Amino acid sequence: MGCIRGLVAVVVLSVALAVARGATAQPLTVGAYYYPWYGAGGLQWDRGFVRGELDPPQLPLLGEYDSSNPAVIAQHYAWAHEYGVDLFLTSWAGPGSYGDDVIRNDLLPSPARGPTRIAILYESLQRLGIESDERIHIDDAAIATIVSDFDYLARTYFSDPGYFRIDGRPVVVIYASRIYRGETAQAIQAIRTHLESLYGIDPYLIGDEVDWDLKPSPARIGLYDAITGYTPYSRTQRPGWPDATGWIVKVEERMREFRAAAQTAGVGFIPTALPGFDDLGVRPEDAHHVLPRALGPDEPDDSTFTSSLALAGTLVDPSLDLLTVTSWNEWNEDSQIEPTAPEPPADGPLSATQGYPFDAYGFELLEQLRAFEQSWEQSPWPEGSGRARAQ
Repeated sequence: MGCIRGLVAVVVLSVALAVARGATAQPLTVGAYYYPWYGAGGLQWDRGFVRGELDPPQLPLLGEYDSSNPAVIAQHYAWAHEYGVDLFLTSWAGPGSYGDDVIRNDLLPSPARGPTRIAILYESLQRLGIESDERIHIDDAAIATIVSDFDYLARTYFSDPGYFRIDGRPVVVIYASRIYRGETAQAIQAIRTHLESLYGIDPYLIGDEVDWDLKPSPARIGLYDAITGYTPYSRTQRPGWPDATGWIVKVEERMREFRAAAQTAGVGFIPTALPGFDDLGVRPEDAHHVLPRALGPDEPDDSTFTSSLALAGTLVDPSLDLLTVTSWNEWNEDSQIEPTAPEPPADGPLSATQGYPFDAYGFELLEQLRAFEQSWEQSPWPEGSGRARAQ
């Protein structure tokens, strides 16, 4: 707990210094990974999610909803406005996919959207496939798919006033770029060349490069405008309570290593906060370990998220003022912060929970996020840092 208390102390001290110096509050852009893939008839819900298997189940406060439902979208935007989520990084699995239809026809045009912006999370696994070596091999065929996909994104989304931009450039996060092998540099250059030549667009590309098991590659990192890590969870980590395994300390070491590599390569760095992880409801055959939402058996049930947020706050790149949360509503992997319906705590079945207690957390995580953001924005910035402008 020493490291966690130290992180919290840093945040508290920064706030105190800001007040003492009369520092001007600075805005932080908070993005949350958003999944528009839930539909009528159990679409995506039927794949399985751990909270649906608990006794009693801990369902979303909105139930097993349809992502295209205007009332659901309006409520998501209302919560985002209330609790400080500025950006939905929205999963996109190709032209004509269910999620594509939802983003295009429902999410972006919603009259409830207000100041919330949308950016695309490019789902590499669905679009390009993954080989038996657990890598995505980039060849001429893959490059043709990528270029065609980005052409569609440019024509369909990038000019929308609700689309998220940094310094006027439309933002795309390329999921799992860390496992690209082969002609990766050629693929990224092909995207840029195609969009510039046809549409005069210079996209802001964020590579999902922060990897638990691999060292930073300056050559790879330099291909992007910024790098991030979709999640600080890895199946190769030691199982157990985060306090016992030193999870947050090791995550900090790895994030700082990649942040330094990004600085060396002259690209931005975007830290990520995670409340927990459990994919046993959707892929039990893989037998991945659970990352509990509490740091230890006697810790609050939101303490993993609180600690992960505190760490991410120390790693925000002052050139971007951007932090992401995994996730808003990825219920299949139980990384969501979207509110649950009120239910009693549960610790079974063992096959889904590995014996860890599961609390119906309600609005606790959103409240933690709002409190964190309000405190962070009172902290002084390093002098002389030039900030990119999020739009």
